[in-house]
Amino acid sequence: MLAWIEKTNAALDRWLIIITGAALIFATILCFGGVILRYVFGISFEWNEELCRYSMIIMVYFWGGAMIRNKQHIYLSLWADRLKGRAQDWHRFTTSLLTAALTFPLAIWGFQLVADAYEAELRTMSLIFPLWPAYAIIPTGLSLIFLQAFLDILRLGFSLTGSRPKTSG
Repeated sequence: MLAWIEKTNAALDRWLIIITGAALIFATILCFGGVILRYVFGISFEWNEELCRYSMIIMVYFWGGAMIRNKQHIYLSLWADRLKGRAQDWHRFTTSLLTAALTFPLAIWGFQLVADAYEAELRTMSLIFPLWPAYAIIPTGLSLIFLQAFLDILRLGFSLTGSRPKTSG
């Protein structure tokens, strides 16, 4: 089971790095193209700025869970880094539980907001794009953070209880 959790995390990380890397490249090209169009040709498009913003939101929310798990995200380490061994594992376990407990209802509420925006046929500021895909980025990202917190809860739960899950095969 622990090997499956690690494989799942690694596979999820690979896909998320591809998605967030593509969003970064896309936003960079859009920004660079927007600067060239604005200052060389005197042309400006509102949708350019919107797509850059949504690409950045994708980068933040889709990679957030992996950053938290790998201790790459900004966090208050005043107390947590002083813990050692099982105490640090219990702290991470508690933090993962709280992360899951907070992200799950926010994701559910976010998907309800997406459904409402879809039904109301809301549009972005440029009136070119429907608003529901932009709204969907956040609950999707929160769902990914929840999934990664859940996998961390399983991994740390097996580690802390000392129980060895049976491997299939």
